[in-house]
Amino acid sequence: MNKNLHIEVRKSNAIGEEIDASFKFIVLGLKTIKEQNSTISNKHVSLQLFASGFERILKILLLIKDKHKTGKFPELAKAKSKFQAYNNGHGIEKMLLEMIDYSEKIDSFQRIPMLIEDVEFLKTDSHFKKFIQIITEFSIQQRYYYIDTIVLENENTNFNPFDEFKGLIWSFEENVNIENQSYQEEDNIKLLNTIKCIEKGTRAISRFFSHGFEDLGIKYYCEFSNFLLLKDEDLGKLKYSDKKSIPSEFYQPISALSIKFFSIKAKSKSKIIKSSDFENWAFTLKSITVYSHRDNLFFAEIGNNIFALTGKSSRRFKIPMYLKSEKLKPRMTANYLLDEAKKLREQ
Repeated sequence: MNKNLHIEVRKSNAIGEEIDASFKFIVLGLKTIKEQNSTISNKHVSLQLFASGFERILKILLLIKDKHKTGKFPELAKAKSKFQAYNNGHGIEKMLLEMIDYSEKIDSFQRIPMLIEDVEFLKTDSHFKKFIQIITEFSIQQRYYYIDTIVLENENTNFNPFDEFKGLIWSFEENVNIENQSYQEEDNIKLLNTIKCIEKGTRAISRFFSHGFEDLGIKYYCEFSNFLLLKDEDLGKLKYSDKKSIPSEFYQPISALSIKFFSIKAKSKSKIIKSSDFENWAFTLKSITVYSHRDNLFFAEIGNNIFALTGKSSRRFKIPMYLKSEKLKPRMTANYLLDEAKKLREQ
């Protein structure tokens, strides 16, 4: 494999790992709140999960922003210098503010009502802004607030993120009619409204993937599509955490000998790629043919079966992604298939 392409594939895989982790941290944080039966329960775990999740996803967005603007990710020294400006990479609030500022330079964020609402929520919603402040302080230095309390001779007067988070949850009783409610029902309302607020903020941040960096952002958003598709009426239901079957699980590859594939092939450019050209060849076969369809769809012929290389291609022809191929080695991926197929558009 070309050295530069190998590096890009490695970086792409790393971004995928970080996005997947940040999504899981945020979802687990929301589930932790959902499973609590009291607003005064211990908040250590949920704060740790939220701080890790939001810090990671905002760092990734900033790095993708650099790639979108300059054509490459920042080198190590520049990246370290960059994140020092955000409290050594823990300044969640500062990183979010930079993304909000960036949105003002993007046409879609000034034109599409949904995106305008999203940014306005990030800018002005007092509850979400307080939430971001709390996890920022937690991330920077106050996650050890109680450890410090134990060892300090005098009272610990520093910002207490745990009490602040409990206070935030309690603030969600505003404008809620709690007459004839039991204490437990009242607590459940506060916890549910907290979840809805964090979900709305997460959904707004996720929209940078779909609208902030053109095709580059769409390439990476992965799991956060679950928040992108979240409707207001579904807030608080944690639908994205449900294990459910999706249509693509029942897709079957197209036979390379079928008429259906012949119609694809007739409208496509193709290229054979060989194992000898790639250092980390992911298949048990020695060669694979990739296709670039004129409708901006991409496919791979693996053995005698045709698989999709993008979600759009998969949905259009109701075929699985290449990851479902039996010829793929265990725990391997091959992002270079799509990269090679896209190069055909330039020919």
